[in-house]
Amino acid sequence: IPYFYALSDQIGANLAGLIFLVKRSGSPRGVLKAYTKNPVMLTSLMVVLLVPIGLIVARLLGFSPTKNLYVALETISANLCWLPPLAGVLWERKAKKEGRT
Repeated sequence: IPYFYALSDQIGANLAGLIFLVKRSGSPRGVLKAYTKNPVMLTSLMVVLLVPIGLIVARLLGFSPTKNLYVALETISANLCWLPPLAGVLWERKAKKEGRT
């Protein structure tokens, strides 16, 4: 449940971004190219895919959210929604340094 609570917006944003790229590009190859060149979309995808793996590993190592504090800690650790905007900011800064903007 923490996965869906923490990442519901992340999953929605990733799908909305994909729909935007489909409408803008028109071809599957163009969508794939635009998606793989966008650091925000790639970071969002990584968050959506890696968080459940981390939660499964935590469960296999014996972590069990039996108390509200543990549930809160698990939710906080799964909520990595700040990573995609950070990737976009860092990518733009790098582009400005290199004179690409």
